[in-house]
Amino acid sequence: MIEIPPSSRLGPPALPNEKAGLWAWPLVVLSVFFIGWSVNLFSPDSPVAESGENSSEVDPADLAMLKIQSQVIIAAGTLSPAEAGQTLEELREMGGGDRGIASIAMLESFLKVPGSNPEKTAENISSEASEEMRELVLKAVTEGVEDGEREALKAYLGWFAELARAPGLDPPPKSTEIRTRALVFLLVVASVFLVALGAIIFGGVAIITMIVRQREGKKVSYFDKSVSPRGVMLECFAIYLGIMALGEVAGVAALRFGGDFQMLVSSPSVPMIFFGASVVIPFLWPIFRGIPYRAFLRSLGVHRGKGMIKEIGAGIIGYAGVAVFASIGISLTLLLTLVVGWFDSLPVSPEGLPGGSEAKGGPSPGPTTHPIVGWIYQGGVVERMLCLLLASGFAPLFEELFFRGALHRYLRGRFKFLVSAVLTGLIFAALHPQGWMAIPALTAMGAGFSMLREWRDSLIAPMVAHAVNNGILVGILCLGL
Repeated sequence: MIEIPPSSRLGPPALPNEKAGLWAWPLVVLSVFFIGWSVNLFSPDSPVAESGENSSEVDPADLAMLKIQSQVIIAAGTLSPAEAGQTLEELREMGGGDRGIASIAMLESFLKVPGSNPEKTAENISSEASEEMRELVLKAVTEGVEDGEREALKAYLGWFAELARAPGLDPPPKSTEIRTRALVFLLVVASVFLVALGAIIFGGVAIITMIVRQREGKKVSYFDKSVSPRGVMLECFAIYLGIMALGEVAGVAALRFGGDFQMLVSSPSVPMIFFGASVVIPFLWPIFRGIPYRAFLRSLGVHRGKGMIKEIGAGIIGYAGVAVFASIGISLTLLLTLVVGWFDSLPVSPEGLPGGSEAKGGPSPGPTTHPIVGWIYQGGVVERMLCLLLASGFAPLFEELFFRGALHRYLRGRFKFLVSAVLTGLIFAALHPQGWMAIPALTAMGAGFSMLREWRDSLIAPMVAHAVNNGILVGILCLGL
């Protein structure tokens, strides 16, 4: 009788590098710190921060969000002036620098709803603002402006100059167009909200059904957590983050030290070099580690699954499940915003401790606006198309490859789905520029994409769902801005 070696009885030998190198997790932690927080902590103060709360400067992204809010208020003012006046009062309390205050004064003058007082709002523009802007805004709300003055005002306020009334406080030339577009925007947003609500209900039912089927012992997932290799996945993810962090540190150093170094790093080719390296080197790493490349791609989720068409359809339908996760995260972010806002509204003593009689001031708390909003607001058609390509093409492709592909695969070799999905989503959220208050919402959305990876194994579905999500958001922004 021929004795079968133990290794043969156990099947093919395990692929090399089943365990990640000891350097991988420290590099991930350091990279998350540098990308997520250190840039904000150590980068030089921006002109807005240095000039104070009442500066004439304002972040383009904040001005863009103010325009979106203004269009909603304009549409609401057409339907319910009283409700628009109440919303306008809340918007006025948010402030937003001199340009923000001037923009709100233009909105009040345009609406003429109960509670609006554009003259009083315009008087809050500080002496630090341009004298020409102050004079134009005051004239716009008290007398009205000519076409030439409107163009001069546009240099300071952009779209909000279109709201300035004509001489004699007659409606502005584009009054009908502005109101019509605002109503269309509100209708589109309301329609998207209703569709999202239906998707959440459908997704919730689908998730519950899958959980019930799984408990009955039926197959609901194509993901096999025992697939190898796994250790190299964390190493690839760590290298990806490490190079991205190095690029961020170089950018901060350029701002800090200036001179020739700033000119070098500020060159458009430099960010592209870091981005290219962050993608290419991790994909070459398995070859260096001796991992069979086909096995690496299969484990990563780079395959056609049950067929390209089916996987794309799964991504579109599966976005309903992502919406369920996202709704939970958004609710947590809103709750966090309310709690922080409540603490901010507490009276403070002269020493800055709660319990005094002096109320805190400043803008309302909440997540930071993503820079892409400002890019869309300031850009033309070409810039907006590039933003759409970035948000719905590059971001879903590369983020899913490394987060739901590499990181989720490694974590699933050690933890159950929920723990792996939350950890992946948490790192995913920490690297986004919306600030710590957006982490619950972004973590939940990342967990939703992990659910699609778990369901289909192939990355096509989470990539498609990610693209759908970003495409909807950018599309709404383009319409509103």
